[in-house]
Amino acid sequence: MSSKNKRRLLQLLGFVTGVLFGLWRPTQIQTMLPILGITVGIGYFFLSRNTIESKKELSDIKWFIPIQMIMYFLIGGVIGSTIILYTQLY
Repeated sequence: MSSKNKRRLLQLLGFVTGVLFGLWRPTQIQTMLPILGITVGIGYFFLSRNTIESKKELSDIKWFIPIQMIMYFLIGGVIGSTIILYTQLY
């Protein structure tokens, strides 16, 4: 299996986990959103800075995959919790 496919599977794992967690605990995921968003934003800032300074590819940096997994968890959690909270409103 290529490294690109492994990365996609890990992204999918983060997304599905986020959706399930968002469906199961929508209010908790909503309170975690700012913390996770700031963490991912700072992580991507340091990633971009690291790639510019050392002339590396993103896939060569070890913590690129965990940052992406957190990002996809964040997206999945937002989608899952928004569905539940929207249905509770109406």
